[in-house]
Amino acid sequence: MNIYIVNDTSSFHAGSKAAMDSLRGKIHSAGHEIIGSCPRLEEPDVDLLIECDALIVNGEGTMRDEEKNWETGRIEILMNFLLRAKLMKKKSYLINTVWCNMSSGWADTLKRLDQVTVREPSSRDEMMKSGITPEVFLDLSYSCPIEGYRGIDFTGQTVIGSFYPKNTPDRVDHTHPLFKGMPRLGLGGSIDNYEIADWSVVINSLSTANFYITGQHHGVYAACKARTPFVAIRVNTHKLTGLLRWAESDIPIAENGSQVKEIMDWAMTHKDSYERLFDWMEKQPSWELKL
Repeated sequence: MNIYIVNDTSSFHAGSKAAMDSLRGKIHSAGHEIIGSCPRLEEPDVDLLIECDALIVNGEGTMRDEEKNWETGRIEILMNFLLRAKLMKKKSYLINTVWCNMSSGWADTLKRLDQVTVREPSSRDEMMKSGITPEVFLDLSYSCPIEGYRGIDFTGQTVIGSFYPKNTPDRVDHTHPLFKGMPRLGLGGSIDNYEIADWSVVINSLSTANFYITGQHHGVYAACKARTPFVAIRVNTHKLTGLLRWAESDIPIAENGSQVKEIMDWAMTHKDSYERLFDWMEKQPSWELKL
């Protein structure tokens, strides 16, 4: 079967690239062919839609804050393309998505799709207001194979990751005084202003660290994959709170930079909370392509 992928976020950062690598691997292992992949923010190709048997849209962080016109109309482009695919009798999938602060105006389109999956139950609950109950799976990055043993030895160190300063109450970034002297390991891409990091290297490196402080959703996923305790600073959707709620975890999320040290101290006496989360994630089934 010929498959067209839309909203390919490989160029965003290492976590997004891992999610897309995982998706491609699952498609190929199921015996299907990818005939095209539309990068994030580019216009989908109608000719490839005509040629394909199935359309897969990677929702990731795009389906959010509709009233704020998140990513300049990207939601409308992707949802209308899915509807167009169904009207052309194509198999159509919206997968690996957040659904946050969205209108109910997409109910008819969502109900037409062959499969809809979200990454945590808060997105599921919001989508249910449109009359559809999506399946819930971990972000695809978690099932991306980890290769080799390359990495940085952070033994005994607390490592600082990346942040979206505009989305944190006190505009936290890696220059915060608390982080002085800490080695830095981000996911690369636009947020870090350097080339995308290798996901396997990130995981292998973090597995040697004592602690990871991050303001990225995929930074938390990296820490969990590496089984390294973390402090996460709140992101601007429910994708982290939803994940922890799903796992019934008591791990707190910092609302601002001043809470980071407090949560680090809490973590030192609650390592079992992290182990329970890591064990739970390892037991979750991953999304598989069913056509």
